Formats: sequence, C-alpha cells, structure tokens
Amino acid sequence: MKIGKLARWYRWIEYAAFGRALEKRRFAFLPRLASARRLLIPGEGDGRTLAHLLELAPCARIDVVEVSPEMIALAQRRTHSDRVTFLCRDARTAVWPPGHYDGIVTNFFLDCFGEDDARQLIRQLANALAPDGIWLVGEFAVPETGWRRVHAQCWIQVMYRFFGVTTGLRARSLPPIGRLMREAGMHRVEQEKRRAGLMVSEVWVGDAAACVPKPSAAPQTSL
Repeated sequence: MKIGKLARWYRWIEYAAFGRALEKRRFAFLPRLASARRLLIPGEGDGRTLAHLLELAPCARIDVVEVSPEMIALAQRRTHSDRVTFLCRDARTAVWPPGHYDGIVTNFFLDCFGEDDARQLIRQLANALAPDGIWLVGEFAVPETGWRRVHAQCWIQVMYRFFGVTTGLRARSLPPIGRLMREAGMHRVEQEKRRAGLMVSEVWVGDAAACVPKPSAAPQTSL
C-alpha cells in the first residue's frame, strides 16, 4: 500500500466524504489515556490523533509506527514534540517488548489488512499491551441487518475500490476485527456507533483488566 501518494490530500478527501465524522471517532475515547506513560500508535497517518494525545496525556512518551514517510513528515510538522518517536516501517514487521505500553491506539488502520495479517498484527499488539493497559480502536463496521447494513456495505465497497486503485491496497473487505481481538485475549468494555453503524469507537482491555472487580458501594449503617 502506497498511501504516500495521497498523503497531502488525505485529510481533504476524508472531509469531502465524511466531514468531521472520522475525526470524532478517532478522538472519542482519547481522554481515557490521560494518565498514560507509554503509548503506541501504529498507522497514525497525518498526526491529528497524535497532536490531540500530546495535549491530553502530558506525561506520555509516544511511539508512532507508520509505513509512509510522507505521512510521518506531515505528523512531525503538526506536532514538533521530543516526546514522540517515529518509526517508518510496516507495523507487521515491528517488534515491541511484551507488556511495554499502557495504551495503544489503532484508528482506521486494522481494516487495511486481510484476516490473516490482521490476526498476526492484533496478537503482536495485544502482547505489547500492559496487563492493565487500554487499547482504543476506531474502525468501520457493517451492521448485521436492515438498511444500515446495505448503507455500510456500499460505502465500504467504494472505499476499498478507491484505495485499491490509488494506493495499491490489497485488502478487499473488512477483517473480523472484533473476533480477532477476542481471540487475542482482549475484551471490549465500551463502544460508540455513529453514521448508522458505519463507524465505531471502542475501548478494549486485556484479561487481567477485565477481571478486576468493580468497587462495591460502602455498606449502609444506621445511627
């Protein structure tokens, strides 16, 4: 995939198609990471999410993995921070220390892969997440039934054809991201759907965090 061809125009193509809807999905749960210390963003793109996170998480050091040098250049111009480390490479070949990050953000990124590649990448990322870490996912989705399903299928077909022609994207359909996340030991704890179910923002945690009991209310006493 050669997204660099569209790098300087990507934001305007996005706005023309969806307005600010994708941007809102990217930002929806970012405040959950305000206290994070080590963050990972694979497939960041032009730096809009990164810039927002730098403000929200003032103590975080952020690693960005991006295959496009043109996108990295845009993100660097937008952020100018010594708290960010950029790695220009395919995320599938990157190696991260186990349990190193307390937050991971993948926004409209996992849908660039076929099921096998997505499975491998999700497992690698899940392994890099700390036991009590948070993984934020923004993605396209297809509702199960009704006109919303037809609406989503039409949009997604158009997008895959467009990016297939313009960037050489090989994927032709959405991988089953929810199922692959669960296979990797992740649990979804919150979700927002917008644009008739076409776009979702989600919060995922690992087994350890999912098993932590919620604090119970203090016992009532009478005087």
